[in-house]
Amino acid sequence: MADRKIVSPTEARQATPQKANYRVLTRSLLIAVVAAVVVYAYFYMQSPT
Repeated sequence: MADRKIVSPTEARQATPQKANYRVLTRSLLIAVVAAVVVYAYFYMQSPT
């Protein structure tokens, strides 16, 4: 515990220039949309005509 770096609140709030969070959110949204389309298509195909 003694080797922890002490940072100010302003430093702790600084964002990283990398787009890792953006990529994760984009991929998660894409996966959710694909899953919703698959579920919708499955139920659409199961409905009586």
